[in-house]
Formats: sequence, C-alpha cells, structure tokens
Amino acid sequence: MSIAGNPAQSSLTPSNRRPIPLQVRPDLRIERIEYQGVAYWVVKEPVGLKYYRLQTEQYEVLHLLDGKRSLEEVRDELLRILPTVRLQMSDIQHLITDLHEKGLVHSNRMGQGAALLKQKKDNFRKKVWQTLRSLLYLRLPGWDPERTLTFLDPLFGWLFRPVGLVLMTLFCVASWVMLGTRFNDFTDQIPEFQQFFGWPNMAYLWVTLACCKILHEFGHGLSCKVYGGECHEMGVMMLCFSPCLYCDVSDSWTLKNKWKRIMIGAAGMYIEAIISGFAIFFWAYTETGLMHHLCLNIFFVTSITTVIFNANPLMRFDGYYMLADFLEIPNMRPKADKLMRENFAWYCLGIEAKPDPFMPETGKFWFIVFAVTANIYRIFVMVAILTFFYTVLKPYDLQSLGITMAAFSFAGIIYSMFHNLYQILTAPRIEPMSRPKIIATCTVLVTVLGVGLFVPIPWHVEAMFIVEPHDVQHVYSTTPGFLREQYVAEGQRVQEGDPLFDLENPEKDDKKREMIVQGNVVMAEIRVHRATGSIAEEEIAKEKLQTVKEQLAEYEHQLSQLKIDAPCNGVVIAPPSAPEPKSDESRLQLAAWHGTPLLPRNRDSFLEERAHVCSIAPDDKFQATLLVDQKDRNDIDIGTAVELKFDSLAARTYVGKVEKISDRHLEFVPQLLSNKLGGEVPTTTDEQGRERLVSAAYQTTVLLEEDIPLLRSGMRGRARFSIGHRSAWDWIWRYIKTTFHFRL
Repeated sequence: MSIAGNPAQSSLTPSNRRPIPLQVRPDLRIERIEYQGVAYWVVKEPVGLKYYRLQTEQYEVLHLLDGKRSLEEVRDELLRILPTVRLQMSDIQHLITDLHEKGLVHSNRMGQGAALLKQKKDNFRKKVWQTLRSLLYLRLPGWDPERTLTFLDPLFGWLFRPVGLVLMTLFCVASWVMLGTRFNDFTDQIPEFQQFFGWPNMAYLWVTLACCKILHEFGHGLSCKVYGGECHEMGVMMLCFSPCLYCDVSDSWTLKNKWKRIMIGAAGMYIEAIISGFAIFFWAYTETGLMHHLCLNIFFVTSITTVIFNANPLMRFDGYYMLADFLEIPNMRPKADKLMRENFAWYCLGIEAKPDPFMPETGKFWFIVFAVTANIYRIFVMVAILTFFYTVLKPYDLQSLGITMAAFSFAGIIYSMFHNLYQILTAPRIEPMSRPKIIATCTVLVTVLGVGLFVPIPWHVEAMFIVEPHDVQHVYSTTPGFLREQYVAEGQRVQEGDPLFDLENPEKDDKKREMIVQGNVVMAEIRVHRATGSIAEEEIAKEKLQTVKEQLAEYEHQLSQLKIDAPCNGVVIAPPSAPEPKSDESRLQLAAWHGTPLLPRNRDSFLEERAHVCSIAPDDKFQATLLVDQKDRNDIDIGTAVELKFDSLAARTYVGKVEKISDRHLEFVPQLLSNKLGGEVPTTTDEQGRERLVSAAYQTTVLLEEDIPLLRSGMRGRARFSIGHRSAWDWIWRYIKTTFHFRL
C-alpha cells in the first residue's frame, strides 16, 4: 500500500516540499510595460482598486502559485524560466509573502479570516498614524466619478486631444504676452492686491483655491478617461485646511505609452494654466474692484501653488510622477529612500545591506541626492506653511493651534527617523556593526551639533516701519473731556505754546468745586477748635485740610491739561483716522466720534484719555518709525545701521541709522502696519477701533537722509538690522527664558 496519503508521513515532509496553499487570483488584470527596456508587469487588483508594478521574477512567481506546487518546485521552475536569476529559498519565500500581503493571491485553507482581520487592523492603525503625521494633507473617503467623467468627455474631452492641446497652448502663450505688455501695471497693483485680500476677505482666497484645485483634479480624471484609462475614486482633501478634491488615476499605470501617462500627470497643471490665461485677460480688461483683484488672486493661485507643489518633483505630486514616467523609473522615491537608508547603514554603522535584485544597479548617487533633497524640501515647505498659520492665528490668540500642528508634524518626522534607525539596527545580520564607523559617526555628529549650536554666526532681525515727518511730536489728550474749541486746522503752521484745543470736563469741575467747599468747611472747623482750645481736634482738622488742598491741586492740574498747546514749532498734521464705531458700540460711548479731532463735525465730542488729537512736524524731513519687538530691544542701539525696503519701491534698498529708541513699549500701532490691513504686525482691534499690539514692541526712529523719490508720510515697508553674532544655542536658550518663567 502507498504511504503518500499517510498523515503521519506527510507531517514529516519538509516545509519546502509541501504544496503552497496559495494561488493567483483569476480576476487580476495584468499589462506588460517596458521601463528603460526592462519589462515590468502592472497588476490591477479590481476589488480594492490597487495597482502594483511587478518585476519579471515577481510576475513568474505569481503565476507559478497554483495551490499545488511546493517551494522547491517553484524555485526549480523559476530557474528553468529565468536561468540567469539566482534566488535563494528565502528570497522566494519573501516574494510569496509580499504577493500575499498585496492581496494578489488567495488561499482555500480554513483560518484565513483571523489573519486578514489582523492585517486590516494594522492597515487602519497605519492610516491613523499617517493622518496625524500629515495634518496639512488630509484625504477623506471618496466616490466613483466614472459616470460624471463619461458625461464630461464629449463636452471637454477635446481639450486633451491634439487640436485642443495646440489651441490652448497658443491661448496660454497669448495670455503671457498680454501680461508681459502690462508687467508694470501688474507689479504696481501687487501692494493694492495684498491690502485688498487682508483677513476680512480671506474667504475669497480660500474659495478661489478650492475651486481651482477642484478643476485641477477633474483635469486628471478626464484626461485619464480620454487616453483609455479608468478613474474610480475621487474624494475631498484638506490641503492646508483648504477644501479641494483628489483624483486617483492609478489606472494610467496600465497605459503602455509613457507620454500619455505624462500628459495625465500634467493634466491638472494644464487646466490651471488655462484658468490662469482667462484670469490674465479678465484682469487686463476689468476695472479695479472685486472681480479685478479676484482675477489677480486666481493668477497667483494657479501659478505659484503649481510651481511650489504640483510641478515640483521633490514632492510626491504631479511633477514627481511625470519625472518618474519620463525617466522610466517606477517607484523612484521609495527606491531613493531605501538607497539612502542602506548607505547610511553601511557608511555610518558598518551594516551591509542584503542584496536586493529589485534595486537599481546604476545611478545610485543621484538616487541618494534626490532622496536627501526631497526630504529637505519637504521640511522647508512644512515650516513655511506652519509659520504662515501661526502668523495668521496669533492676532486672535489661536497660535496654540499652530503650535499643535507644528508639534504633530515634527513629531511625525522625528518618529520616522528613529523608526528607520530602529529597523536598521534590528534587521537580521551576520556581521556585527563596525565599531570604528560608529565612533567616527558619533564624532562627526557631535562636531556638527557643536558647530551648529555654539559657533556664533551673524543674524539679522526684521521689523515693519511706517514713514512719518522727522522729529514729529504726537499730541495726545492727557485728561478726558469734551472737545469745545478747535484753534487749528490740518496744514496750519503753529508756534510753541500756541493753543490747539480746549476740552471741558464737567465732572472734574464739579470735583474741584466740591474740594473748595470742603476746604472752606475744614477751615471753619479749625477756627472753632482754636477758639475752644481743642488742640487735638485742631491738629486733626489741619491734616484734613492738607489732604483737601492736595486733592484740589490735583484737580486743578488735571483741568489745566484740558488746554492743549503746541509742544514745538511746526506744521499741524492730522492723526490716523479713527473708524466709525458700530451702532451698538456708539450707544455705549459718550458722544462717539470718528475721523480726526481736527474735523469740525467732531466738536463737542468726548475725547478719551491718550486720544491722538494731532501731530506737529518741525521740518520737512522724514523718518522711518520702526516697531521693534521687545525680545530684540536690547540688540539695537543708537547708531545701528538699518536697511530699509519700501513696499512701493521694492527694487531698491535704502540705508539709515537709528536715531532714537523709545523708553516704554507701545500699546497701539498705526492701522497701516496691522496684519488686518496688509501689514505684518499682529494686532487686535479694541472697542474704540484702535489696533492694539499682541506683543510688546518699542518705537525706533531712523532718519531718512537719502533722496527717496515720491517719499510721503504713510508709506510702509520692512527694515532689517544686524544684531551681531549669536549662536543657535543662544537663540534656543533665549526662547526658553522668554517663554517659560521658572519660580522657586
């Protein structure tokens, strides 16, 4: 009797001779595509709509899995088909495991549910962690847009066919020629555009970005449909917290023509270029207003974001996939990252990587350069975006949200670094790590950290400024009161001591009269006590009289300040115009006013304490008034050289020296410097419409001695000054001291 069916004998059969209980799925769609003359097999998994590129070895192993062959039989058959490929048994096991994890094979054995459930939970945890690491790039589940794209194909599919491509290219070139002919107008309107799209109109920016990106993604899907592919997933994505769409066109991998794949990758940018062309023409032929500025905004959105994100191959967006298809290097970024890790492991730790037949043999240096550059650029973009959010949220005391986003983002980067290091250290290996290489690596690391942290380097600090008349004397009301008389007008020349305004405060007048009455009463009490010989009571009354006299003197001093005189010779300049209070606020204010106190309509209005009533310009010179943050106050001194760049004269830099620094910090700033009106100084608006600083700043004056064309009061810009040499550790320690207060 044969023993082949004996269970006891079968259990003693080596595992590499037992049938592999896996077989290829019959519903897979497979296409053969060549990359650099090497055949790859693109496999479409139709249930999960996942796509995989397999090399010839992987493809042959996949088709040898029929549920009957053993591991040895698979190896022998693979050697017969590919005699030049030498794979160990462990390599084939790894290939089969990888195919099973990809879901390209299935098993008829019992007990697969638990393993699949565990795999599903692991994938879910990875997605959650990936979401936390990418708060600026969130993808939500989508829907199947195939029916929508089928409807749009007859209407707009011609855009991606030869005639449409030629026509739209000519249209875009014409729009850029139009922009070139009006480039001066374009540059002149940039400051006006920035002021128009301040925080109150930020919603227009977000809606514009969302609409452009929606059309961008439909361009990908429609082009894939036109060139013979399918698109079965489109969903909502939060890109920098701005809603837009994403479109999965992985089906383009099955196209054999690489230029069609490249065009599908470029379709979104192609659509944005068309939108940009229309925006330029509408901008050129519309008057200043919402539509005019909105077209300029569309141009910036479709141009700048396309260059920074979509067209840049350093980020895994359109430009990356286009470059990978052009170079015919599938999975370019994962291969580059793996080569970078392997070289780090060998040169820094002495760990030799296991040979991988699927890794490139040539051009390894450029792969590593690409991986390093891409990671650096990714961090740069992330820092820029987080800094923008922090700056926007700070005036509303929501900067903690920006800090939280930064913490999660950097935690994800640090986790990835240590996770990769952990995988390198725990990977199975025969040879131990190289002690000399570890010592050398630690030495270099400590040296780099030491140089980076403790070697002083020159630093510069920037500050916003506004142009004012030189040595301008700002005149404020010292005591609150009703404005009864206005003796001057804007532009009038005055002499020191000339009356400017007369205020009246009935409450103070009543207090003064009350003190006079109390003084007379106390003096009468003193006379009575003196006549009756009550010495003790007389002394108490004298002390009371002294207190009354002091209070009376204080009220007389306050009343004398109701007469506001010119502090110097010069020309009267109107203060910044105060906004008209809202109807509900005006009811709560006594004789509410707006504009400036120099306007006749504001006569008899109530001026609060420290109200800016006017300014006096002693001469016709100008100065730049800087707002220096309190943390930089001690780094600037009289005579410090300052570089000035005006917003309206951005092509040239002017130089001046610090002439004066205020002793006390400012509470309010001119509205033109506020980030709500195109400036960059974070402020909050108080009940009276003034812009209050979020953090303390000191006023610094720089005399403008150069001949600056068209210089006038109210111009703003950015100033930069050197603060000497300071190491990175000095900056870190300074931040810790200013952020945290340690008390014993």
